[in-house]
Amino acid sequence: MKTKVIQINLKWVLKNLPAKLILAIIILSITSSFEGVINGYVLGQMTNIAFHNFQNVGTFLLFVLLAYLITYASAYLFLLVTQKSMQYLNEQLKYSFFTSDFQKEDNMSGESSEVINNITNVSDQIQRQYFQPLFYLLQCIMTIISTTIVVLETNFVLGLIYILLSALSMIPNEVGKKRMNNRTDQWSASNTKLVTMMKDIFQGKSEINKFAVRKLFFKNFNHALHAEEENYFKMNQVQFTVQFCAWMCSLLADIIPMGIGLLMVVYHVGGVEIGTIVTLSLTADHILEGIRELASYQTSITSTKNIRKMSFKTGANNQDQVALAEPQLTVDNVSFKRDNKWIFKNVNLQLENTDKIIITGDSGVGKSTLLNLISGQLKPTSGQIRFGKRLIALSDSIFISQKSWLFEGTVAENLALYQDFSEADMVKVLKEVRLWKELGDSPLNFKIDSNGTNLSGGQAQRMAIARGLLRHKELFLLDEITSSLDKENAKQIRTLIYELPIMVIEVAHNIDDTLVDKFGLKIYTLTKNGFIEG
Repeated sequence: MKTKVIQINLKWVLKNLPAKLILAIIILSITSSFEGVINGYVLGQMTNIAFHNFQNVGTFLLFVLLAYLITYASAYLFLLVTQKSMQYLNEQLKYSFFTSDFQKEDNMSGESSEVINNITNVSDQIQRQYFQPLFYLLQCIMTIISTTIVVLETNFVLGLIYILLSALSMIPNEVGKKRMNNRTDQWSASNTKLVTMMKDIFQGKSEINKFAVRKLFFKNFNHALHAEEENYFKMNQVQFTVQFCAWMCSLLADIIPMGIGLLMVVYHVGGVEIGTIVTLSLTADHILEGIRELASYQTSITSTKNIRKMSFKTGANNQDQVALAEPQLTVDNVSFKRDNKWIFKNVNLQLENTDKIIITGDSGVGKSTLLNLISGQLKPTSGQIRFGKRLIALSDSIFISQKSWLFEGTVAENLALYQDFSEADMVKVLKEVRLWKELGDSPLNFKIDSNGTNLSGGQAQRMAIARGLLRHKELFLLDEITSSLDKENAKQIRTLIYELPIMVIEVAHNIDDTLVDKFGLKIYTLTKNGFIEG
């Protein structure tokens, strides 16, 4: 397996964006930057107006209005198009983080903190400090090029009119505040759901690999990711719409005093001249602001260089489907070392068909480690573990511990893991583990909370057992599953498992002698140098 490092750069951005969006960004970045050019044009044309002809004055103002309208409409569309582009890029970026981190061999325990940080914090940082500045950089350059600033002395009265009317731009913000809050709440809810799903999936990483349902969970995650990004887009759409309305109010605040100023010129009122109107119509800081923004965007883009490197696995780390093995387990002279320290050596074991054993031993001797080796989650330092005629695979067994992995969804979804199982089969296994009568009137539709917090420990463990039964697993591995249960519930869980026609290896400190005798269980004591039977 090889690791390929990809740099998130302009080439990557262009590769992951539709050609139509790229073309729209280029066109709109140009047309939305014409404000300074329009202001300069107004300056040049004012001296040619026949001010005694009010029709000419009206036509001129209408032309200016239309020119500004086109410019601001282009700026509004530019924001929407860039936001849609960032949705495409964010989905690809987050999905790539998710899938590549999921397949890392050094994260087989299913630790989700790194991928959640990548998808939430790192991705957000790349969006804000790279994607967004990259789009605005072109517009900023065009604004600097196309804008002409002519600064002249202003008139106090006409300037006061400009200031007072500029308050109109505050109206859209007040009117759109409620809608903006609603969209923000919707995005926040979908983002919370996405984070919950990520936690659920990574906590169940071993089970997902074991049951070969990775692609189905990735598909479900991708749907949730799209919903979260779509809500984020809609939230920004409302924000941009409010901003667009504020621009329209600002436009009125420019046009009205401009008309007043022209009348004052005609009637020689207040000493207003054409240059005064032009000065108040132009935004004096266009170029300086543009230069500041250009430097800021460049700094922002440069600052993300190190976090814009991503690692991809070029080969699969395990197959989604593994051929069924014969129900025979062989642990052949297995030893395991951690941090240059031997946990145990020379462990040998052979089980067939429906054999059931209990492994005991001192704390720290490596009982749970041995189960992880047999389950395929760890690899022996030396020796082999075979199931049938091949090396054991992650999908050969069902691993049940004190804390069973459950995710937010229905009982049916938690059983099937998005695979295609009939309702009859799921009902059958729920009855076999005696859950059918405990989950309400419609057990398959019973909603399980994240981590199964609305189920008891015994119910969660029986859900894990039912998953294995649904897939006809031949080997069940139990790691201290009854340590947190009372004596009666512990006996019920064990009896349920021991009655099944399956191979069972249980790690336990407390042993129920009556069940040992009833089911003819063998007891093995694990030591640093292998098993002692009896």
